[in-house]
Amino acid sequence: MQDQATPGPHPERAPLALPPGPSADPNGPPTLPPFPAVHPPELGPQNQIRPLVTLTGKGFTWAAGIRAALGVGIPFAIVTATLGLGDATFAALGGYTVLYAAKEPYARRGITLALVGLGLAVSLMLGSLAAGTPLLYVPVITVVAGIATFLCGALQVDRPGGYMFTLVCAMGAFLPHQPDRVLERGALVLVGAAGAWLVSMSGWLVRPRHPEHLALAACFEALADFFAAIGDQPSDAARHRASETVHSAWVTVLRADTRRNRRTGEARRLRVLCRRALDLFQAAQLLAVERDRPLPAEITETVRALAGAVGRPTLVPVLPAVLADTETDAERTLRTALRAAAAAAGQPAVKEGEIIPGRRPSAGERMRAAFDRSSLVPPTALRTGLGVGSAALAAALLPVVHPVWVAIAAGAALQGGNVVLDFGRVLQRAIGTLLGVAVIALFFHDLRPDQWLVVVVVALLFGATQTVIARNLAVGAACVTPVGLFLAAAGSPGAHVGDLAATRMIDTVLGLTVGLVASLVLWPRASATRLPRQLGRAIRAEAMLLRATVTGQIVDDRAWGSTRRAARRELIDLWSVYESALGEITGRHLDAERLWPAIVTAQRLGYRLMTAPETYRTDSPEPIPEDDLARLDAYVEELASAAEERRPPTLPELPDLWGYPVLRQHLKRLGRVITRANEPVAARHLPAFVRQRILAPPARLLYGVRRTAGPDTGQSQRPARNRGPGETT
Repeated sequence: MQDQATPGPHPERAPLALPPGPSADPNGPPTLPPFPAVHPPELGPQNQIRPLVTLTGKGFTWAAGIRAALGVGIPFAIVTATLGLGDATFAALGGYTVLYAAKEPYARRGITLALVGLGLAVSLMLGSLAAGTPLLYVPVITVVAGIATFLCGALQVDRPGGYMFTLVCAMGAFLPHQPDRVLERGALVLVGAAGAWLVSMSGWLVRPRHPEHLALAACFEALADFFAAIGDQPSDAARHRASETVHSAWVTVLRADTRRNRRTGEARRLRVLCRRALDLFQAAQLLAVERDRPLPAEITETVRALAGAVGRPTLVPVLPAVLADTETDAERTLRTALRAAAAAAGQPAVKEGEIIPGRRPSAGERMRAAFDRSSLVPPTALRTGLGVGSAALAAALLPVVHPVWVAIAAGAALQGGNVVLDFGRVLQRAIGTLLGVAVIALFFHDLRPDQWLVVVVVALLFGATQTVIARNLAVGAACVTPVGLFLAAAGSPGAHVGDLAATRMIDTVLGLTVGLVASLVLWPRASATRLPRQLGRAIRAEAMLLRATVTGQIVDDRAWGSTRRAARRELIDLWSVYESALGEITGRHLDAERLWPAIVTAQRLGYRLMTAPETYRTDSPEPIPEDDLARLDAYVEELASAAEERRPPTLPELPDLWGYPVLRQHLKRLGRVITRANEPVAARHLPAFVRQRILAPPARLLYGVRRTAGPDTGQSQRPARNRGPGETT
C-alpha cells in the first residue's frame, strides 16, 4: 500500500517520547496541568453581523441541494402534468420529506421518512379541517407545532425537526375551507412524500454504506484535530468534539446493524473501525495528560488520512517512522491503536468482526428520556407551540394579506434554541427575505409565470437553498423567498409575481418579531436552569467509573463499556447544555460562566477515568478498604448534590486513595471549584437586568418528580444541536 497522506522521511524528526507525566508515576507528586479560567471563545455568543457577509467553514452541500431539488421537483412535475398546478402544490409540500434523515443509515432512514411523510399529511389535514375559523385553527397550529417539536426532539429526528410540520399545518389552515377535499389533499401530500422517499433512498443502490462512512470519516477528522491540539493549547474543546463524534459514529453504526447487514463483510469492517476509533481516542486522552508539547505532525496527518480510507481502503496510510521508538505507555498505546486502525481500514471486508456493544433504544425509552427532569425537550416544544400560536393569532387579528407567512416565520425564528441564536436567525432571515423580495420587485415584478416555469423555478430555488443555507442563512433565505411568491402568483390567475412582494416582507418581519419575543419571554433560562442538574448527573456517572477503578473491578467487557458510554454521554450533554446556556441573555455570565471551572474539571476527571484499563502496566493497584470506599462514595455524592442544589458542598474527609493520587487531586479540585461557583454573590454586584429578570415557571410543572437515571441504551438526553443559525432551512 502507498502512503497517501504521510510525507516522506524527514532527516530530523521531532522525538515522540517525553519523560512520563504525572499520570505515569503514581508515587510522584501529582501536578495537574493548568485549567483554563474561561471557556474557549468559540463557545460564547458570536458576532451576529459577520455571518451576514461571510461564509462558514463548511462546504456547499451539493448533494443535499440536488436531492432537495429532485425530491420536490419530481412529484411536483408529475402531479402538475396529471392534475394541474393547484393540486401539485400539495405534492410539493409532501416533497419536504426529502429534508429529513439525510445522515441516517438507510435502514433507519426508510422508516423515518415514511413516518415523516405520514406526519406531514396528517398535519395538512388537521389544518385544512380547522381552516376559516380562528377559534379552531389557532389552537390546532399551536398543538401541531408543539407536538411535532416534542416528538422530533424525543425521537432524535434531526433538523428541520418540527418546523416543516408547522409549515404544512399553517398552509392548510389558511386555505379556503373545503371539508370535502381534506382527504384528497392528504393523499396528494403522501404522493409527494413517496417521491421524496424514492429520491432519498436511491443512494442505497450505489453506496449502501455511505452514511456510516461519513460518520466514521468525521470521527477520524475530529480525532486528528484532538491529536493536533495536544501539548500546545488547552485541548478540552477538541477532546469534547472528538468524544462527541466517536459517540455519533457508534450510534450510526449501531443503527445500521440490522440482522441482514450484520452478515456482510463491510458491516463487520465498520464495526471494527468504530472500535479502533475508540482506541485512538483513549490513546489521545492518555497523551493529552502526559505531554507538554505538540505531537509530531506525521501522527496527526496519519489519523486524518484514515478518514479517507474509511470509504476507500486503497488510501490507507503507512504508519510514520516516528512511532518506531516509543517510551511511555501512552505512546505504545497510540502505536498499537494506529496499527490496528490502519489494518482494519485497509481491508475491503473482514470475515470476523467485533460485535458493537449496546443496543438501539426503543421509541418508548426515548419518550421516557424526553420527560426526564433534565431534558430540554418539553420547554422547547412548549415555547415553539405557544410562539407559533401567538403568531397565528396575531395574523388573524391584524389585516394581514397572507397570514400563513406570519406563522411560518415565527416557527423559523424559534429554531435557534436560545435567545442569542434566535436573534441571529431573525436578523439573517429578515435580511435574506428583503434581498429575495428586492430581486423579485426589481427584475420579475410583472412576470406572469407559466405552470411549467413555476415547477422548474421552485425546484431549482429549493435545491439552491439547501446547497447554500449551511454556509450562509441570509443567502438561503433569499433563495427560498421567491418560492412562496411564485406559488402564490400561480394560484391567482392574472396575478404578477411582484404583487405580493411587499406583503411577504411585512408578514415575515411580523412573524420573526413574534418568534423572537416568545424566545425572550417563554422559559428564557431553560438551559441555565438545567445546567446544575446536568453537572450533578455527570458527577454521579463518574462515581460509577471511580468506584470500579479503585476497587479493582475494571474488566474491558460489556459491563465496563456500558458504564463508560453512560459517563461519556453525560459529559457530552454537560458540554452541550453549557454551550446552550451561554446563549441565554438573562443571568448568562453569573449562572453559566461561573460553573465553567467545575464543568472542565468534571470533564477531565471523567475522561481520565475512562482510560483506567490502559493505565495499568501490570496489575491494578490494591483495592482500597471498605471504610475508605464508603467515605469516597459520600464525598462524591455530596459533590453531586451540591452541584444540583447550587450550594457550597459540606465535604467529608477524602480518603488517601493510595495508587490514585491524580484522581484524588481531581476530586479535591472539583470540590473547590463547586464551592467557589456556588458562593453567594452580593446583590449590588448583580446587573439590573439580572435582578429584574423574568422567572421561568417552576421545573415541577414541566418535569414532575425527580427521576433516577435509567440503563444505558445509547440514548442521549440532550436536545437537538444548536450549533448556529446556518444548519437548516
